[in-house]
Amino acid sequence: MGTAMLYLANSHRRVLFWVVVTVVALLTMVNWRIAQFEQLLQDGKVVRFALAPVDPRSIMQGDYMVLEYAIAQEVRAALPEGMTQGQLLLTLDSQKVARFVGIYRDQPKTAEQLTVDFRLRNHRVKLASNSFFFEEGQADHFSQAKFGEFRVSERGELLLVNLLDDQLQPL
Repeated sequence: MGTAMLYLANSHRRVLFWVVVTVVALLTMVNWRIAQFEQLLQDGKVVRFALAPVDPRSIMQGDYMVLEYAIAQEVRAALPEGMTQGQLLLTLDSQKVARFVGIYRDQPKTAEQLTVDFRLRNHRVKLASNSFFFEEGQADHFSQAKFGEFRVSERGELLLVNLLDDQLQPL
């Protein structure tokens, strides 16, 4: 009986060890990703995308705004058949609003150009986020959004920061 208890205790210790290792690994990865987002918020270049109008209501999820980008049609027209992700080559105007130049394929770019990641899902161009959630009852306020303001990293990763009105002021 004593051997069985010792074996049980050893197996419990092994399980506990692996549970602790797994939890520490997960927490480390989550905190690493949070730190990357914080760095992007602090150091990322500001880029704004004009939005196309979309209905801001979901019965299942509450109030939110589906983000459709004005450049989406240009992007879809320029995509080679079968391409579902990559990088867009953009320029910024004086107000930091993105203008589509083409699909980036490792060609040289000018100092004024930047690249951002994109994916094509269900025939929709997806940048960082295709939705923006807000408090219930705020649909009228956020339906005024004309631009999405993002931070972009050197690698082309985007992070949505604000929705902006037609004067580029945060809502």
